[in-house]
Amino acid sequence: MSWASSRQSKYILGILVFVGIIFLIILWPTITKAPTCSDGKQNGAETGVDCGGSCQRVCSSEASEPIILWSRGFNITGGSYNLVAMVENQNKDAAVEEASYEFKIYDSNNLLIGRRDGMTFIPPNQQFAVFEPRFDAGKAQVKSVSFEFTSPFVWVKKAPTLQTLPISVDHIVFSTMPTPTLTAQVNNNSIYTLPEFDVIAILYDADHNAINVSKTHSDGLASNSNAPLLFTWPNLLSASPVTQDILVQIDPFSTNF
Repeated sequence: MSWASSRQSKYILGILVFVGIIFLIILWPTITKAPTCSDGKQNGAETGVDCGGSCQRVCSSEASEPIILWSRGFNITGGSYNLVAMVENQNKDAAVEEASYEFKIYDSNNLLIGRRDGMTFIPPNQQFAVFEPRFDAGKAQVKSVSFEFTSPFVWVKKAPTLQTLPISVDHIVFSTMPTPTLTAQVNNNSIYTLPEFDVIAILYDADHNAINVSKTHSDGLASNSNAPLLFTWPNLLSASPVTQDILVQIDPFSTNF
C-alpha cells in the first residue's frame, strides 16, 4: 500500500471512529435506560406489559373478575324504581378506580324497557353495592334487572386499609310509623378524617331475600366522631324486614391512607 493510500485509510478510519463516538453518546442513554412501568414493554420484574412485579398496575391475568351476586329493581312509588346490584371483589390487594357498568330493565313480558349506565369504583376484597336511583318505568311493571360491567378493568394495587379501620354502624332502629323508616349511627373511631361517602341500607326478610333499599350521603366524618343516618321509604314494604345490611361505601381512591 502506498503512503497516500495508507494516509487516506487512516483518515477514513478516524472519521468512522468519530461518527461512532457521536452516535454512541446520543444513543447510550436510550440503550441503557432503566425499565419503567410505562415504556410499553415487558421488562425488568414485570409479569406483563407495564404491569405486575413492581408496577402499580396489576396484570388482568393475575386478577379475578368481580362476581355479580344479584341485581334487582325495587319499587319506590308509582313507576319509579331504585336499581341495585350486589358485587363481590375477591382480589385482596387490587381495586379499580373507574369501572363503567350498565343496568338493563325488563318488564313482566321479559321485554327490555330501559337501560341505565354509570361509573363506579371497585374496592379491594369486599362486597359492595352499585346503586342507580329512580328509574322511571312508566306504566310497565319491572320484573327483572340485569347488570354487567361494560369496559375492561384497569386493576391497580390497593391494600384494603379501609376495612381495617374502626368504622362501624350501630343504634339501628326500624319503624313503620308513619312510613317505613330506618335510623342508625355511623361511627368513625379511627385516627383519620373520612372523605365523603355513601351509605346503602338493604332490608331482608326471614329467608334473606332483599325487600327494598335506600341510600343516604355523608359529606365526610371527622376522626373520633359519629353522625346520624336516616333511610326512608314512602310506601309500605312488601314484607316485614328481619335483618339488614348497612354498607358504608368509601372510595379508596379518595383517601391518602
